[in-house]
Order: sequence, then structure tokens, then C-alpha cells
Amino acid sequence: MMLMNRLAWIKSLADYLGGAEDLPPAGLSLPASSSWWGLWWGALTIVIVLFCGQASKFIYIDF
Repeated sequence: MMLMNRLAWIKSLADYLGGAEDLPPAGLSLPASSSWWGLWWGALTIVIVLFCGQASKFIYIDF
């Protein structure tokens, strides 16, 4: 039962950090200032740009 509670908490944390939920999970003490959220989303954007296209292999075939 403890594992299920932990997994539910992790899911709530991911939902909160992803912007799907407005309220943080119980027991979380993150600063919720606008500056922190700006840094968080900026870091996520940088990670996405760095890894964009790394996993796709596009092959152009001209018939």
C-alpha cells in the first residue's frame, strides 16, 4: 500500500510540474514564485531544443 501511495504522489508531482494541476501534492515545499516557474519552463524548453530530432531518422525517397 505504501508503494501505491508513493506512486500516486509522484504522479501528482508530475502533474503539478507539468501544469496539469494547480495545487501541489501534500508535503511538497517548492517555491511557487513566478521567477521559479519561468526558470523551470525555460530549462524544459532548452532540454527540448537540445534533444529535438535526435531520435527521429527521416529518409527522403524521391520516386
